[in-house]
Amino acid sequence: MHFWFRLFAVCCCLFTFREQARASHVVGGDLTYKHIINDSFEVTLTLYIDCINGIPAAIAQDADAMLGIFDTSGTLIRTMLENRSLPTRINSVSLDCVLPPANACVDKYTYTFNTTFAYRPGGYYLAYQRCCRNNTIKNIIQPQSTGATFWCYVPDSAWLNGYNSAAVFKTLPPNYLCANRAFSYDHSAADADGDSLVYELYTPYLGGGTGNTLPRPPGGPPYQPVSWIGSYNEQQMMLGNPELTIHPKTGQINVTPTATGQYVVGIAVKEYRNGKWINTTRRDFQFNVFNCVVSIVSSFVKDIKACSDTIQFTNSSAGATTYFWDFGDTTKLSDTSSVFEPVYIYGRTGTFRIKLFARDGNCVDSSEATVFIDSDKGAFAIPDTIICPGDSIKIGSNDSIGFSYVWQLGLYLDSPFISNPTSRPPRSYQYTVTRTSELCVNVDTVKITLKDLNPEFSVSLVNGCKDATLLVTPAVPYPTQLWKISDTLFSKQQLEVYKLAYNRQVGVKLIVSDNQCWDSLVKYIKPVFVDSFTTVPNVFSPNDDGINDCYRIEHISLATDCSRLKVYNRWGTLLFDSDENGECWDGKSNGAVVSEGVYFYILTHRSKDYHGTIKLIR
Repeated sequence: MHFWFRLFAVCCCLFTFREQARASHVVGGDLTYKHIINDSFEVTLTLYIDCINGIPAAIAQDADAMLGIFDTSGTLIRTMLENRSLPTRINSVSLDCVLPPANACVDKYTYTFNTTFAYRPGGYYLAYQRCCRNNTIKNIIQPQSTGATFWCYVPDSAWLNGYNSAAVFKTLPPNYLCANRAFSYDHSAADADGDSLVYELYTPYLGGGTGNTLPRPPGGPPYQPVSWIGSYNEQQMMLGNPELTIHPKTGQINVTPTATGQYVVGIAVKEYRNGKWINTTRRDFQFNVFNCVVSIVSSFVKDIKACSDTIQFTNSSAGATTYFWDFGDTTKLSDTSSVFEPVYIYGRTGTFRIKLFARDGNCVDSSEATVFIDSDKGAFAIPDTIICPGDSIKIGSNDSIGFSYVWQLGLYLDSPFISNPTSRPPRSYQYTVTRTSELCVNVDTVKITLKDLNPEFSVSLVNGCKDATLLVTPAVPYPTQLWKISDTLFSKQQLEVYKLAYNRQVGVKLIVSDNQCWDSLVKYIKPVFVDSFTTVPNVFSPNDDGINDCYRIEHISLATDCSRLKVYNRWGTLLFDSDENGECWDGKSNGAVVSEGVYFYILTHRSKDYHGTIKLIR
């Protein structure tokens, strides 16, 4: 009887120890690796353990950890065993001046493995598995019998395109969140290789189970995700308003939890090199939400966007007696205030990080928010300006970041939709431009005036026998004044005594400058001699009666070198020559009166000879 009793007692003890060893205590963890040199790597496993609800015997079993190394088919290549570090107590709360709950406790353990990985097509999978999770978790099915797998991938591209180290989360978020209090946290990672990082939420993975609480070796990939309970899922890992989100580029976590309890969450960061995915670091973690009792809360309006450089801040803090604002404006020496609800004028546009410190004695709470200033005031086109005809000019500004532009009507521009277009107007023209940003619409105008030198000149001609004499006079004198006739250039204020041939058109160009602009005017001149001479009279009567006593040709001046009249008798004797005897013939030759009769004349007029007879009657 004693034997059976003792056997029963031993079995009970063994059963009790086994139950304790698989008792729920895993809160979360992550697995990363770091390239040291050549094929040497350092692998780090971090486990988060419930140090109140976790059974000591189960926690004691984790004194060492076995890591499995697998190929891409899931075949185990080898294992590694390493002891853990001393625990670090994780006891942070999302708000200052709040004590963590007395019935909650989390310890952090670290396992560091130093190993080598030779090149292998497809790379390696590293994994650790443990059961079970904290049985008070609310968002997954049967957490007390649900284990966890912490795994990562070492890609073969790390050898082919340069070795790779996994991205590592910079810090650990508070494991205690206050219900109905906004929580924002920078959960970004650092990457030693400078790879591009993208953040997302993910569903944590199963590992182990009640039948195998500490798999040694761990199972190979692929790994199965945990099962969410009820309405919980990857997009709603905990009840919140707003719900839990992570910014894909910055890793910023935001949530306002609305229900107390413990929630499993999965946060991942993906590495991309040259546009290709190479690895993912995953953090499987537990948030504990409880009703916080705070003595002081710093709070103000979040994420302000304004089309103004002047911001009125609204303070919704509670329990504080003094306040300190830091407006994050590096353009000013003084960008702080101790006023409860200050008004601040920013020195530039852009994004600013605002901090509010609320204090009551030694208790201080702080909060942060972003202010985006899209102020767009005043002129952004160039001032009204005067340009020379034919010139071009840039009429806007080079500040095109975040703005779109429309220039109405867009005439004479190289583009009506850029910030600083080039204008080449053929006449004076005014532009209206609309600049639009995310919040602001601003309108400006610019008038481009073409300087009008208005060169003008007058032309006069003096007829000559064979050509005309040109005289040109400018209407307004300019500092620089040039004349161009045909291909000849003259630098004179007034151009005169220039001979022009009759019946031949020529361009007369005046070029002027006021020492800034040039302009010109062309006039086309064609001298035409209008000759009123039509006929030569053929009879005259020099009888001293005062009528037709002297032979002359109307509209011809024989006193000039343009015309010449010679009179001959029938024997060819020259009786009269206008070049020697004057403008008209008085019927005499060498002072002697000639007799009545018919005489012959030769009239040379403008290089043309006319022949005929003159009848003299007394």
